[in-house]
Amino acid sequence: MKKGVIGHDGVVSEVTASGYKVSIVSKSACAGCHAKGLCSAADMADKIIDVKSSGPEVFKVGDKVTVNMEESMGMRAVWLVYAIPAVILVTFLLYLQRLGASELTTGLSVLGAIAVYFVILYLFRKKIGRHFNFTIASGEDN
Repeated sequence: MKKGVIGHDGVVSEVTASGYKVSIVSKSACAGCHAKGLCSAADMADKIIDVKSSGPEVFKVGDKVTVNMEESMGMRAVWLVYAIPAVILVTFLLYLQRLGASELTTGLSVLGAIAVYFVILYLFRKKIGRHFNFTIASGEDN
């Protein structure tokens, strides 16, 4: 695998006109543990990734593939989902405390500001999604 690229193994679950839907099993660190049945911390989630067809390779349902993305896209996602809301939280918290607002007002305002931020992200999801491009490669190549 190339440097600066993150890859996840998956299986083609659907072929669409624009590309593929790939099913990826996302595992927590303890999901592979032999005692996971006894532990409530183990989680596994099946995620579906939409991948646009970009190359000459043709895949069919059931093919094992690797879905790749640039590390920089992962960092962009971290900024959008964790860093910016944290900045909003701290900024509103400090500003409202400085104004002398009550704790209840401050807490509700901070939660409201973060909710508005995530609503805006949701409304612009298609535009933001254009910056996140995944590529697909045969599972045997990697």
